[in-house]
Formats: sequence, C-alpha cells, structure tokens
Amino acid sequence: MEQQRRAVHNGWYHETQSSQHGHLPHDPHAALVQDRFLLGLDAQLDPTLRRLFAEHSGLLEGSRAAYDALFPEKVVLSRTETLSLYDRLSSALTVAQVTGVQPLCSHYAARLAPLSSPDASRESNIRQTHITQFARLLATHPTLITPPMLTQLTEVGLSTKDIVTFTQLIGFVSYQARVLAVLGALRGRVAAVLPGFPAPESCAQNGFSLTLRQWQSRLPEVDLEKANKYQLDVLDLIAPDARSSSFYRLLVQDAPCLSEFSAVFNHVMHAREQQKATWRELAAVTTSRLNGCLHCASIHGRFYLEAGGEKGLIESLFDEECDVSKPGALAAKAPVDASPEQILLHTTASLTRTPERFNVEALQALSDAGYSAAHSLDILLTSALFAWSNRLIQTLGDTTEQR
Repeated sequence: MEQQRRAVHNGWYHETQSSQHGHLPHDPHAALVQDRFLLGLDAQLDPTLRRLFAEHSGLLEGSRAAYDALFPEKVVLSRTETLSLYDRLSSALTVAQVTGVQPLCSHYAARLAPLSSPDASRESNIRQTHITQFARLLATHPTLITPPMLTQLTEVGLSTKDIVTFTQLIGFVSYQARVLAVLGALRGRVAAVLPGFPAPESCAQNGFSLTLRQWQSRLPEVDLEKANKYQLDVLDLIAPDARSSSFYRLLVQDAPCLSEFSAVFNHVMHAREQQKATWRELAAVTTSRLNGCLHCASIHGRFYLEAGGEKGLIESLFDEECDVSKPGALAAKAPVDASPEQILLHTTASLTRTPERFNVEALQALSDAGYSAAHSLDILLTSALFAWSNRLIQTLGDTTEQR
C-alpha cells in the first residue's frame, strides 16, 4: 500500500489509506546523521552534561546496536523474515508521531521517503493496515493488545520471528523518543509538539500488587534442541536462567535484538554504586504502573522495598482508587509541599505520558528535591527503558499470579 507523507506545520504525517504522493522531508539530512540513536543532539549539550551522558557508554553502544539490528540499510526477506525495511521505517514513523518528538519524526520520515511503497493489492493493503494499527495501539495503549491481535498479524503473513522483531521495534522507538526528550530538556529546550497527535491517556489497569507473578509466552518459543549456536550463546550470556525463561526463549527468535535489549537493560538497572537503588526502582514501578504492566510493577515494587523504600508509597500507587488513567492523577506538576519521592513520581509520569512536552523544569524539580544530576539522569533513563520493556512484557505474553 502506498502511504502519504506530507508536511504539516514543519512536522511529518503519514497515513495508510491514501494513494497520493507526499513531499520530500524538509530536512533530508535527518537520514544521514552519523549517530542514528541520539541523532546528534548530544553534541549540543553543555560539556559537563555531555560528560555525564557519556558515562552511560554501555547504554549508548547497546542502543546504537539495537537500532542497526532493527533498521539496517538492507533487509533480506525470507519465509520467516517478511518485515521489509519499508515496513520497519513506516512503523517507526508511526510510533515517533505518537510520541510527538519532532526530531525523531523527521529522522524516520527522511529514511522512509526514498523507499518504494508496497503494491496496491488488496492483500498488501490489509497487511499494511494491520501493521500500522498495531504499531499505533501498542505505542499508545499497550494494555489493549490482545492475543487475537497477534493472531491477526500471523493471518496477514507475519511469522513469530516477525512479530517479536516488530514488538521490539515499537518498544525501541518508544524508548528512543523518551531518551531524546531527556536530551531536549538537558539542552534547555522543549521538543516541538506535532499537531493532530494529542497525548494519550495513561493505560487503565487493575490488579496491581506485590504478589509474585509468572509470565508465559503467547507465541511459540524457540525449541532449545533446535536452536542454533548463536541463539544459545545469547541466552547463556544475558542471564544464568535464561534458558528456563519463557520470556527469553521467545525473544531469542530475534537473537540480535534480544542481545542488545539485554545490554541496555543491564546497564540501566545495574548502573553506579547501587544495583537496587530506591530512585531507580521507583521510576521503574511508576512507569510500569502508568503503562499498565502488572508484571514489571510487581517485580520492581519488591525491589524498591528491598532497597529501603516506603511500603505506603507503593500501596498508594497500587491502590485501585488511584486511577492513573484520569487526567488529574499524577499531574505534570507535583504539589508545592511534595516529598522527593512524589516529585520523582510526577516527573516520571510526565516523561512517560508526554515526552514531547518534557522540559528543563522537570529536571529542575528533581534537582530541587535533592537528587543529584547523575541520579536524576538514572531516574529518567530508567523510565525511558521501561517504555520499551513494558511493551514487550504486555504484548507477547500473559501474566498470572504464581501458585
């Protein structure tokens, strides 16, 4: 299906059901930037802040490698790999538009523009529609993804490996958008808001608790007896018990993406002097609560308490009366007399909900609450990471209480 791409007030919009030709991007150089993860925005940081960001070299290396795995210069299609480069970049642009972070929209629009669109057959139209709708829904309301939606993707020709890669892609761009939003705030700028894409409300979800939960894949996992050496090596490298994990046995369908996701995850969650720091775990819990991820909220809620956090804060966050889907809940600005933990909650909520509006005031709020520059960056990178992790957990498997 041919997609329309047209300029809209210096932003970029593309839609599925159109046969009209769009315009070339205003900034064709957006596709040529050397660092396709940070898009060169880190070069505009104050030297002190640039050094602070550079301390996360593991995150940056893993993120750049993940980008290269998801968006290579050329994709060789096969029976088990049917997501073309056009499919990938078109979906990435959809996710970028949802976040409203304009440099990201410009980048993916510029990479997409030279590519030939799919043919206009009925089958191609249906496939492209399902892909676009799934990407938009997962980017905005991950709790609404259901097993039948995964079945629909298989019915339009996506393999299990395709679906794993597709979900990784949507999660990655959601994460990338929030990292770029943090960079924009560090530069003292607010990312421009694209017209026509209002910020989605938080995901409504009940049942949050500290109860131990288990995760089971909705899709066929890799049979370890038939796995290739690279897949087994990746599993052995990322975690001691990865071979027994349904989550990892599924994600290793796309071993390169799993390897880089794990590298980023381990860097963020094991950074600095404390492996379980209250501020980091609280950021993970808050983001997971807003995204409706029961599994991640449960795990990191327990880690938060193990690190010395306040049980009452977790209980209030998990309380069903605290409907985070309502506009007034966890508003962008905390009360004047808010505690440091409450400031963290509100700042994390701002980045999760409206990355395009995240600005220097949010960073200053963390500083005023007593968080160091290093810890503030840890908090925000953790929240960005869980924009990726939550979407993998919620889309690809089911969470149940352990018995």
